Amino acid sequence: MCNGAGVVTPHPGTREYRNQLVRIADLTVLEDVIRDVRFESCVIVGPAVLGLIDDVTLSGCRFNAPGPDALLWPVSASRGSVGAVGLVNVEFRNCELQRIGIAVPEEQIEQFRDDLGSA
Repeated sequence: MCNGAGVVTPHPGTREYRNQLVRIADLTVLEDVIRDVRFESCVIVGPAVLGLIDDVTLSGCRFNAPGPDALLWPVSASRGSVGAVGLVNVEFRNCELQRIGIAVPEEQIEQFRDDLGSA
């Protein structure tokens, strides 16, 4: 489905997106977890905070953020979280992520910073 700007609006049941602008809000209308989806050369748009629950790949992606401290949201293991969008078996290849934060367990924050610095 296209809107007036010629942008393809993703359908929540789609399993693969290529060369599209994808709004996270369009994929989370009925559920807070995105599962079994592949994004390739897409622009992924928030606002959203993504929680990397299981088997998530970010390869060749660019984040529209001033730096890791603005992008990474540390989460304590002793505290649950509400409002984040969970990802399970999701792959991002060569995507640009705009207005997206990543919820990261506190004990992994330095590793994520290092990974982002070498990307």
